[in-house]
Amino acid sequence: MTKKIVLKLKNIKYSGDSIGDDIRLEISILGKSFNIKKNIKVGTKQEFSKIVGEFDTDRKIFEADIDIRVIEEDPIFNDIGNLKTQIKIDTAKDSQELAYEVLVKEFRVNVSKAKAVFVIALQVEILSTENFVSVTSDGWLKVDINGVKKKESLPAFLRVKLLQSDSKKDYFTILEGSHRGKNASVNRKLDNTSYLQSGILVREPALVTYSISTKVLTINDKKYKTTDFEPEKWKTGVYDIEIPDAPHKGGTYYTNKAKFAKVWFRVGHSRAKYLHTGLHSLGCITVLEQEYWDEIFYQLIKARKGDGVSVGILTVVE
Repeated sequence: MTKKIVLKLKNIKYSGDSIGDDIRLEISILGKSFNIKKNIKVGTKQEFSKIVGEFDTDRKIFEADIDIRVIEEDPIFNDIGNLKTQIKIDTAKDSQELAYEVLVKEFRVNVSKAKAVFVIALQVEILSTENFVSVTSDGWLKVDINGVKKKESLPAFLRVKLLQSDSKKDYFTILEGSHRGKNASVNRKLDNTSYLQSGILVREPALVTYSISTKVLTINDKKYKTTDFEPEKWKTGVYDIEIPDAPHKGGTYYTNKAKFAKVWFRVGHSRAKYLHTGLHSLGCITVLEQEYWDEIFYQLIKARKGDGVSVGILTVVE
């Protein structure tokens, strides 16, 4: 399994003699360069949380050459310390910390030279790469599900487990959504690339609020005009928002303004009520501003609650 290594600068500890406060750190690894400048005093430790680099690997032990330079910047001569070594990371561990000591000697002529010690602490995070459905022109990918005669559609960013590939097809297991647990296949593109992407996605739950009285939907502090169905008013409470189940024909009328208009999100797990775009409602929450639906789509489609079914939570208020 391919994993992603995220290497972060955690802190810099400055001890020994004082050679100055204007410190610059440079790190090079596998062709990627990182540098940061900070005022740090001797006897202190400066905390950071900066990404040095990200690396994909399928090896159990990841090894690479790393070059660390610490520079104290002076008006005339810089004081420089350099460490060339090898970084070694066990990808079976989710998190680990590495420390490297760099000695920096003050540059002076005919004067006793001060020596400073800098300990560079690096934090390592290991993330598993996942396969997921890529974004198509309408947000849906048609696939063949084993044992089902007609083609079914899967939504963008749906997690799958790639089983095998040949020159014509990819074979996989669906890991979430309404078809989870089923095996399926999909034809490869004309250029022989796959509709299944590989990468790391941040899967935080979407938090959405709907006001019955104002008919306003709020996502990430942005408000959208909506309508509902007066005879079937929504009740205040908290509802799950599901991963999209199938293309909805009702969205076809609005694809000139929203290319993902056929992607609807069911609210709750047992009712036929959805969050979608359009002009009318028969009980759903309908976003009237179709030009903003694609924006809403991207905020919801990647999100996950963590139950294998939902993208997030809708809170209905008065």
